[in-house]
Amino acid sequence: MNPALRALKNTIRKDMRQKLAALTPDEIKRQSAMVTEKLLNMPAFETSQNISVYISMHGEICTQEIIKTLLDQKKNCYVPRCKGPIMDMVKIESWDDYLSLPKNSWNIPEPTQDYPRENALETSRGLDLIVMPGLAFDRTGTRLGHGRGYYDTYLIKANEYNKSVGRPPVATVALALMEQMVDTPLPRCETDINPEQILHP
Repeated sequence: MNPALRALKNTIRKDMRQKLAALTPDEIKRQSAMVTEKLLNMPAFETSQNISVYISMHGEICTQEIIKTLLDQKKNCYVPRCKGPIMDMVKIESWDDYLSLPKNSWNIPEPTQDYPRENALETSRGLDLIVMPGLAFDRTGTRLGHGRGYYDTYLIKANEYNKSVGRPPVATVALALMEQMVDTPLPRCETDINPEQILHP
């Protein structure tokens, strides 16, 4: 990525983080309920059995109800686990399992590295659907993440794995607060991968 593009992305990230920090928990909860309902009624969600979903932090659509629904419906629920530049999706077994996850340096619950868990890309199933976060989104579908490239890298890996086990490409949907939607086109580079759909209130 050229330095000018990186600087522009970082400026947008800084401005967006300030905007999101000002949102009240009640407002995030209100918008999250609307977006959660949209997601749960999506055909791609209803027909998927193997779903990965991010664990939310302040300034993102809250995913607790989504995770609880996945577990209640006996779907296979996978959440991010990061080690350095590598992100994997590992399975959580129950609501109690989710509630017991320790918080990482971002203050987000995350499975520990030393506890053995099923890796979504080490099964015969792969993933059907990835529910992803983002920092900002534009009206053309471009997603701006936090800058570490976790999801761009993981989507390539997940689709390569699905192909190797005879599964279709993984479906992708991003969840956004209204404040994360911008009218001005966001900068992007050749390694950025857009979600197939963005759900917002």
